[in-house]
Amino acid sequence: MGQFQCATCNESQDAEQMMKHLSSTRHKKIEDILREEEVCCEECNDSNIHQLQIIRFGGFDMLALCNSCLDKEYSDNERPTTCYTLSNGSILKNWDNYLKVRDCTCQECGGESNLNVNTRGNILCNQCLQKKGSPSGYESDKSGKFVYLLLGIKEPNESPNRRFKKETRRKMGRGRRDMKRSNAGSKKAKKPLTIHEQMAKRAIEIKKINNVIESDSSLSLKSFKGIRATSSSTKLDTLNKKGKESRNSRSTTSSKKISTYNKSTDSISSRNSRKNSPVLNTSSKGPNNNVQQQKLPSRQKVNNTPREFKFLDSSDFSDSELSSSNISSDKGKQRNSNKKNDNSDKILSGNKQNISKTGMKSNSNVKAKPEGKQKIKTPESNHKLASYNNPERKSLQKYDIKESDEIKNRPKDSNKQKLVKTEDKRENRITKTQEDKVHHKLNDNSTSNLEEGIHYQKFLKYKPELTYNDLESYLNHFSYALFLEQKLENEYLENFGIIWPMKAQDQGLIAVLKQRNNVEVERLTSPLFKKMGRLPFYNRQCIMLCTKDESTVWYTYVKEVEAQRGQIMILLELFHWNKQPLPRKASSDEFYLLPCSAQANRIMFAMTRINNPNFIDLILGQKQIKQLDFNNRLRFSNENLNESQRSAIQHVLNNHITVLQGPPGTGKTSTIEEIIIQMIENFHSFPILCVAASNIAIDNIAEKFLLNRPNIKILRIVSEGKEPQYGPNHPLGKICLHNIVNEQLPDQMKQNLRKLRSGRINDISKNQINKLSTQQTTIADRYVSQAQIIFTTNIAAGGRQLKSIKELPVVIMDESTQSSEAATLVPLSLPGLRTFVFVGDEKQLSSFSNVPQLEMSLFERVLLNGSYKKPHMLDTQYRMHPSISKFPIKAFYNGELKDGVTIKDKEFPGIKYPLFFYNCNKGREGKVFNKVRGSAGFTYNNISEAREIVKILYKLILDKNVQRDEIGIITPYSAQRDLLSNLLVNDSVINPEKVEMFQDFDEIDLLNSKASGNTLEGPKVNTINIINGIFVSTIDSFQGHEKKFIIFSCVRNNPENKIGFVSDKRRMNVALTRAKNGLIIVGNKDVMLRGDKTWGSYIRGLQKVNLVHDNLDVY
Repeated sequence: MGQFQCATCNESQDAEQMMKHLSSTRHKKIEDILREEEVCCEECNDSNIHQLQIIRFGGFDMLALCNSCLDKEYSDNERPTTCYTLSNGSILKNWDNYLKVRDCTCQECGGESNLNVNTRGNILCNQCLQKKGSPSGYESDKSGKFVYLLLGIKEPNESPNRRFKKETRRKMGRGRRDMKRSNAGSKKAKKPLTIHEQMAKRAIEIKKINNVIESDSSLSLKSFKGIRATSSSTKLDTLNKKGKESRNSRSTTSSKKISTYNKSTDSISSRNSRKNSPVLNTSSKGPNNNVQQQKLPSRQKVNNTPREFKFLDSSDFSDSELSSSNISSDKGKQRNSNKKNDNSDKILSGNKQNISKTGMKSNSNVKAKPEGKQKIKTPESNHKLASYNNPERKSLQKYDIKESDEIKNRPKDSNKQKLVKTEDKRENRITKTQEDKVHHKLNDNSTSNLEEGIHYQKFLKYKPELTYNDLESYLNHFSYALFLEQKLENEYLENFGIIWPMKAQDQGLIAVLKQRNNVEVERLTSPLFKKMGRLPFYNRQCIMLCTKDESTVWYTYVKEVEAQRGQIMILLELFHWNKQPLPRKASSDEFYLLPCSAQANRIMFAMTRINNPNFIDLILGQKQIKQLDFNNRLRFSNENLNESQRSAIQHVLNNHITVLQGPPGTGKTSTIEEIIIQMIENFHSFPILCVAASNIAIDNIAEKFLLNRPNIKILRIVSEGKEPQYGPNHPLGKICLHNIVNEQLPDQMKQNLRKLRSGRINDISKNQINKLSTQQTTIADRYVSQAQIIFTTNIAAGGRQLKSIKELPVVIMDESTQSSEAATLVPLSLPGLRTFVFVGDEKQLSSFSNVPQLEMSLFERVLLNGSYKKPHMLDTQYRMHPSISKFPIKAFYNGELKDGVTIKDKEFPGIKYPLFFYNCNKGREGKVFNKVRGSAGFTYNNISEAREIVKILYKLILDKNVQRDEIGIITPYSAQRDLLSNLLVNDSVINPEKVEMFQDFDEIDLLNSKASGNTLEGPKVNTINIINGIFVSTIDSFQGHEKKFIIFSCVRNNPENKIGFVSDKRRMNVALTRAKNGLIIVGNKDVMLRGDKTWGSYIRGLQKVNLVHDNLDVY
């Protein structure tokens, strides 16, 4: 479908959106952007779209005429078969078809007259047809079938008495823009496009290519033929417009076929009734495509039988039919929710035994994001997942998940809704209140109190695969992992009807939702979308269809969506890797719809774009990745690079894929900087995309270029939610795309933008919002196309800003171990990609998720499966004092890491002990109870340690003259972070001016999901509290940061010597490698020594060199 531009306001939209724009604004003139052609009458050139119509005379011809020319040329009895106008919402949808008919010529000689076409769309004139021996299957343009064959339109059964003016010949020489036109009404020659206009046109063309999901199907809402799914027979009291009970709202046994859909007539012909659909036997398929026969839950007596249809109008679904899920909640929900088979567990682990089946609700509000409180959904209890088999996590505490007495003894139908008639019949609708709604999540009683950082017990039994046989199984595996993650984050849709395809080979279905008075639709519609009149569903959005027992999932995307007469019609097409047949005889009551988040949408879209053989081999892990060693004659811009850095740079320039290991302080940022410089200067490869899971990693590299390479065009793209934090005064503010764009907006648009940001949506018109969006996009496309280096996060790389780039030849991913493999697919699938560089350290923390495949990084997997034999390691650290680095080098890096600095280099005046363990055993640890992902959870704090840390700060600041912004405090537990922050904010020495605490939030780019949170905050958000310059953070959030002085609070102090997830070697590595000049560890030495083997080795080593002290005065 084409792209059109409004001549009045310069807004560019596709056909559907442009028609909405023209109808609401009453603007008159538009242009076909790709063809540079004005939409106008072919006779008089009248360009008023409101007076224009495309007409079709059967299978003879199509014309574009204004109302005046139509009345002049044709009498009443010569009216066309079909008229496409703006008022009936079809003129621009048929613009391409009109051009195809108008401009068709012989494929051999280019002639316009006496044409013939066959079913394949081949066009030949009479002479050329004779030269080819007059093959069969061709229809003449005089036959009345020409247009039907050319456009692939099914020929209707028209009246034989229907007559058309000049029906024996297709009109010629009437619209091709390179042909001479009559002098009457002729237009002036167009001015040549400016450079900016040419760039905008090129960007639109590239976006069109980059936004396509390849499909063999030609399904559309208009052409779709299918059978309406049955629904429950429960009768609802629905009302007609007069306030009386509507007979149509009752469930019936009739079956009707809608013939050809026509908005003006809505003709319906009755058909014979069909038999009720049988109970469905479907295959339960998980990531391994292991087939398990699963009989779906039996239904109550079903009166609604399937019927064939061409298309639906608003009367085709009654309120009772569209509220089928509400009915389900009454009669079937307890069966489907509380009696779920643990099929997901079977799918993942191959274990056939069932675990507890629960379906309680949880509505915990947990502070998670700076924007305010966010509702955290609880995970489902019927999936046996696990963290992947990591020896460093074997010491994780286990918790048994048991079914509570309350659930065991609950009556089977205790959650049924009761239909109560009220005096006001208009309010007598089945609605889901918060109390009645059954959440398909883990309930509060489904687990013992969950300790922060510890996986659910049932999630510890599944290992993600290290290799895959083919791309299809890989995509199915990760699609299912995304489904598990998304259902923890999002709520199912239940109030919908389904239209199954009539043919088994068709890979699509239609979901029908009520548009008005639908709580689920309102929940998904943002205030801006409401203002703009947009639906909450959009093209290419991923929506997953699953059975209510979650045994089978179909991965689909929105191919087309349309609102008509109070209903939302969504055409869903299966992604090509999902080969499971659609259950065309099943009732709509047996399914849920799961709309995916924007992040998951980008990942699923990326899966459709993986076509580079090198990267396919990489993700399958079956073949060895080729590594070429060749020394290019390079002139390094940084002469201080060590040999391991130079070798790594050489490898990147010679290979498509490079895995680069960068331990703490080894100069990863400097190495990445030099790689980019060499790529630009020697290979002229740009734009180069630099990505990472977190913003801090990206900012470190961007700041280097901003300071050292002012002549290189660099651009920083942040997510929309992060834009306020990257204002004009931010160190990177002047290279941030949103600041550049907003600065160039006209004054009036700047005012409108400020209104939008402040939430004053009602103060701006819909037209003003459209103009603002169009102008922002135009400016952004221009700067993106000129950038040499682009910095952004993994998921943001799949955003609209980069869609205007034809090729991105090089991607460098920093902190690769923090990027889940699913998120890595987004930059890995970008167009024109030839070189991919992984930079990370598998010895440090990876992303955390309860879904194992979303936890392991691709960086780790290619090392574990052996497909990448010789990763390049940066072997010299420049961050830490040698006394601090000694143990990490030996314990975590097998002695392969070297010190690039001396003791003298890292000496700090007045500091006698660069490494100091302060034994604090004065007070026991305390539990802080809270909600973690909707379930009862707890974390730890230690008030005694916190008070001693305040004393240490006094000593550093007052006695040692250490600046506050040179100090960081880290701890494993969020409760201890918050306790310390509260103490420091109110301390007259640390914060004498009572400066308010500032919080730095950096969401990890995994999926911003509640499934991936390893703290009580819900989503995986890196939160650092800053009190008068002092950083207070958890260990996980401080990864990627460094300070001259680090104080590490161990927290744990108990008779059982349990230290929880502090025993994780990777967490320990991060904690011990953040300090440059001084590391002070505060904790109970006996608990830490006995609590873990590695910690025991560390403490004993410190004791040997007299670095463990009970008295702070010696420091």
